[in-house]
Amino acid sequence: MNSLHIQSTDGYPISIHEFEPSLSNKKTIVFAPAIAVPQKFYFKMASYLSERGCHVFTFDYRGIGTSTSQNIRLLKKHGFFSWAEDFKSVSKFVYQKFPDNKQYMIGHSYGGNSLGFSDAFQYYDAYITIGSQYGFYKYFTPKMQVLIYLNFKFFVPITTSILGYYPSSWFGLGRSLPTKAAKDWAIYLLHPDSMLDFTKRTQKTYYQDIKSTMLLISIDDDLFAPKKSVDILGELVYSNAHIQRKHIKPSDYNLKTIGHFDFFRQKNQDILWPIINEWFDL
Repeated sequence: MNSLHIQSTDGYPISIHEFEPSLSNKKTIVFAPAIAVPQKFYFKMASYLSERGCHVFTFDYRGIGTSTSQNIRLLKKHGFFSWAEDFKSVSKFVYQKFPDNKQYMIGHSYGGNSLGFSDAFQYYDAYITIGSQYGFYKYFTPKMQVLIYLNFKFFVPITTSILGYYPSSWFGLGRSLPTKAAKDWAIYLLHPDSMLDFTKRTQKTYYQDIKSTMLLISIDDDLFAPKKSVDILGELVYSNAHIQRKHIKPSDYNLKTIGHFDFFRQKNQDILWPIINEWFDL
């Protein structure tokens, strides 16, 4: 595993880790992480895929994990579209390093549903999204609806105005976030148009230009990405892509739970990770 930094489009240094195979299969995979989840969470799966011949890359969005060259309070104007430029910069770097490889992406949650926030899609041949969803909170369970509404309607504006950032860990939502990222997240969850609302706010998006093949995975006990919300993501957001859907029930794999995160944990390497091998023909 090699650690390096590249510059995002505005010069911000982005932390990347590269996992090199001993024998290349001419395939490259980039992990696009979930909100507030540092790249090290994906290291085990990245190492596993490199052992199967892939050149694999993980990274942190600015303000997260090891992409923290500035105090988070100084990033108050950097949100989802800044992160999209970080992803685009990583994608371009990887493509230019291995231009003859097949280029694949694995997007976890936000990492998969934010693909249209930049034109990074041009660097990829196919995608897997895991727990990526159309975020409007009313497609979630009643309990989650209450928690989301209270958190993002009230606690996000209160905490960001007082602290200068959003303390996600207070609410069990991972690493702290820059103010703008937290407020963008609130729009994504509370507005009926979810990520598509950003286009109406004069932000250019590229969802309609994405036409490659995508496998959208939902998990039956994932409270952060209910099946209906993943179905809508494919039908409404990635409407021009070639969508395939897979809904996973833990009991079908003799598992008690999977939730929003356990797909990526090493304990499920022999149980769930073969889904990725099959999709990318590894």
